[in-house]
Amino acid sequence: MYLVDEEKLIIHDMSSPKYECEIKKIAEDKRRKVYTLDQVKRMIDTQHRPQYNGCRWCMPEYHTFDMQSIFKHD
Repeated sequence: MYLVDEEKLIIHDMSSPKYECEIKKIAEDKRRKVYTLDQVKRMIDTQHRPQYNGCRWCMPEYHTFDMQSIFKHD
């Protein structure tokens, strides 16, 4: 099973969660469960809107780092 953080658009693998994932901090109303890897792959696809990203700790093979984000200032 996979847990989707609808606020941050991150997908977590619940079969191997890590401490760094901070899953307990995800609000209950911002959580969604996904049960198949095929659906996760479709959600991570570049054509999907909104585009989700794999968690860098528990799904590193599906995590993509946005290099432009290091130049953005809040």
